[in-house]
Amino acid sequence: MSTSSPRMFATIHLGSEQVNLNIVQYTTMEDRQIIERAGREVFLGEETFKTGRISYETVGELCELLKGYRRMLREYGVKEFRVIATTALREAENQHYIIDQIRIRTGFEVEVVDMLTEIYFKYVALFKALEDKKLTQSDKAILFVDISSGGLGFTLYRNGGIQYQQNVHIGALRIKESFNKNQRESAHFQQALAEYIISSIEVVREALKQEEIEYLVTSGNDSRLLLQMMGFSVREQMTFVTREAFNALHENVRELNLPQLMQRFNLPEYRAEMVLPVIVLYKQILDATNAGELAFPDVHLVDGVNIMHIAEKTKDPLTRALEEQIVILMRSIGSKYQYDPHHAKAVEDISLLLFDRTASVHGLSSRVRLMLKVACILHDIGKFGIPDEIINKPGALSADEWELIKTHPEVGNRILRATRMVSFAVEEAVLLHHEHWDGSGYPKGLKSETIPFISRAVSIIDAYDVMTTKRPYNEARTHEQAIAELQRCAGAQFDPELVAKFVEYLDKSRLTEMS
Repeated sequence: MSTSSPRMFATIHLGSEQVNLNIVQYTTMEDRQIIERAGREVFLGEETFKTGRISYETVGELCELLKGYRRMLREYGVKEFRVIATTALREAENQHYIIDQIRIRTGFEVEVVDMLTEIYFKYVALFKALEDKKLTQSDKAILFVDISSGGLGFTLYRNGGIQYQQNVHIGALRIKESFNKNQRESAHFQQALAEYIISSIEVVREALKQEEIEYLVTSGNDSRLLLQMMGFSVREQMTFVTREAFNALHENVRELNLPQLMQRFNLPEYRAEMVLPVIVLYKQILDATNAGELAFPDVHLVDGVNIMHIAEKTKDPLTRALEEQIVILMRSIGSKYQYDPHHAKAVEDISLLLFDRTASVHGLSSRVRLMLKVACILHDIGKFGIPDEIINKPGALSADEWELIKTHPEVGNRILRATRMVSFAVEEAVLLHHEHWDGSGYPKGLKSETIPFISRAVSIIDAYDVMTTKRPYNEARTHEQAIAELQRCAGAQFDPELVAKFVEYLDKSRLTEMS
């Protein structure tokens, strides 16, 4: 047991339907406890999805609520915290105004995270809940499903890694707003709803049809209500529901329209409008898989943020395990698009060493390091579809062939955007890894520090590995020849400071190997 003094950390989540505060006290990952939870129901998502904006009055109410949370942080003496905003603020046209108002009125700096990061935070909370119960050691797969107001995230875990991930823009509130009130009260609403959902998740159904799934693990604001409707206690840290029990609930509501659902379960209208799409969603997901049980851990996005903070601060092995899960998924994506694993691994290894060597210069976080690793794995997937006879052509490329080769950063970027599996920073790094320091690169002609750090680093290491590896179109150069070429192109093609650091690192490494 740790003898260090307990530390505190807090997360505030500005969600579409709730604003939650979670304060945790910890010394280690095992020795952590929630000392305060607070939550308030809000309608941010409903305003965003209906009007595209969050009203002035609602922003004022939100700021007053956050002032109360600020007082709670002071009372507990919490110095470290994060304020995370998701779908409602992310998609609001007046996002910048809202963030400015919160900063001015409360002093909070709000981080608006993308959908991928939002789902990943929840995945971390769900995964840790199952790991604590020792349920992640099975040979069978576990399907994590996050149903939020604005999106739906699927993450398949098996054999220590994430094997599949798909995000779909059809959350419960978004589905509700796709139908008008008359349609929702129609006797045919559930059939229309089911057809809408089936078409939206068909790609997931196809990907999972061969998987043997033990648990469908889920999170969402309506989980507690679903459990109550099935007669379960909502006080358990984790509740398991058989497939049969959930199907019985679905059968119970299958023929009900909205007013009948409200009457049968004594629900207010806004609750019934939200829970019905969720029930139909779960039914279609169950039908798309062979999962035997549903697991409902009592965790939320704030728990995931707190767990990641604690893991990083205490250097818990969970951080490395989660990173490895992501890397397994990225290699899986790369293999699907026939990437060169040896070249990708060489670029990855050297880039990470360069990142670590220049840490005192760039001051970037461990998360950026992970994004660099992912970008190295995926940087050339845009060559998928370019004929091998062009990629490996021994002689000079024709003008048309060279133009085709130059499309691979944009093609790679489009592939990653379509998968919705990586962050914007990685998509951007793949798009821009052939930009030049002097602005003569492609596809955008960016120059100097307008080129992201990750792209600049990948560019140097990519070139070094290509030069020092025998390929059909060139003989392998010696280390000294490759370094001389990098130095010659520093300030034109490459970031001169990064080239200098890279050369310094390689020279020291070679001296160490020779001694």
